[in-house]
Amino acid sequence: MEIALFTLIRLGLGIEESSGKALSSVSCLTEEQWLALREMSDKQGVSAIALDGLNILIQDYGKELICPNMSSDLWQMFLLEWMGTMLMLEQSNQQQTTVMNDMAKKWSEAGCRVMVMKGQANGSFYPKPNHRSTGDIDCYLFENYAKGNEIARDNGASVDEIWYKHSVISYKDETFENHQYFVHTREGKNGKLLEKDLEEALKVEDELFPKLGEYVVCPPIQWVAMFLTYHACGHFISEGLNLKQLIDWAMFLDKHQNDVDWGLYYEFCSRYHLTRFADVATAIAKDYIGIKITNGNIRCESLYTEKVLHSALYDDDYVFGSGKGNWHNRFHLVRNLWTYRWKYRDIYQMSPLRQLCYYAIGFIFKTE
Repeated sequence: MEIALFTLIRLGLGIEESSGKALSSVSCLTEEQWLALREMSDKQGVSAIALDGLNILIQDYGKELICPNMSSDLWQMFLLEWMGTMLMLEQSNQQQTTVMNDMAKKWSEAGCRVMVMKGQANGSFYPKPNHRSTGDIDCYLFENYAKGNEIARDNGASVDEIWYKHSVISYKDETFENHQYFVHTREGKNGKLLEKDLEEALKVEDELFPKLGEYVVCPPIQWVAMFLTYHACGHFISEGLNLKQLIDWAMFLDKHQNDVDWGLYYEFCSRYHLTRFADVATAIAKDYIGIKITNGNIRCESLYTEKVLHSALYDDDYVFGSGKGNWHNRFHLVRNLWTYRWKYRDIYQMSPLRQLCYYAIGFIFKTE
């Protein structure tokens, strides 16, 4: 089933062309396996991309060859439900873009520079940005963090500033995370140094910030390489990684592999225990998602590729979104740290007990 899913992903991203080989990877699936494949694509945040790939095969080969093991009526219902999910995602992305630009205009007119990262920014790497699964709108207003919160509040938004890393702004049914910090700076000296490095990487010429509409910019390419790696590794070791984050990195490489100073990038990774994860993420991009790596400065091999990918696909480690509150999430983080301690040992190359101490010290002393 994993082979079929990656085939559909590659087709949907335009990385692989429709072929008999692609057809054979899906035509052997049973009805139960098709249902499981769609469930996995939903969980992994790649549902619309996989459906794009399936639609290409349907157009080229027809239902009879793609799914001979499912009745026509059931197959039609299966596809209609999947297409309905994709249409909802498209509408969600459009709504999010509209609300993002609305708030960004208010911030910009008040003298705030608005940078959007993660979701909407990463979507710009995709052939169909509105088929990347949505999340919150993560923004950074440089020196205007507090001012941005006040402007949002003055325009009718609900603003929660209880957490130190970012505020949570609810505006027109969308959630913004207005970042004061990019990383968990309470987790020891390393986190503070990492934050400083990321802030320094933003001190570049304005033209190095790609535009995302009239009022919004994306981060510089070098910064994106650094942050994508840190952010995905953070998900992996503590709170749950899925294919969406790995595909973000793959699509970034596909578009910008020759725009990064890889020497500086690998120095950054070495400083912050990110090297092994970076190698795994690139190996997955090349070997499973099918990205052609033509830049000889990029490392593409890892001994841990299959183990990390299996974890992303099957581990029950995702923390947030359960709706069970902060204390449940904290317990889940600590449980993950112990249950999946191999991630710290083999990938992050840090003692899990040391990480637990960082969690405890940060929670007790709250020092940024």
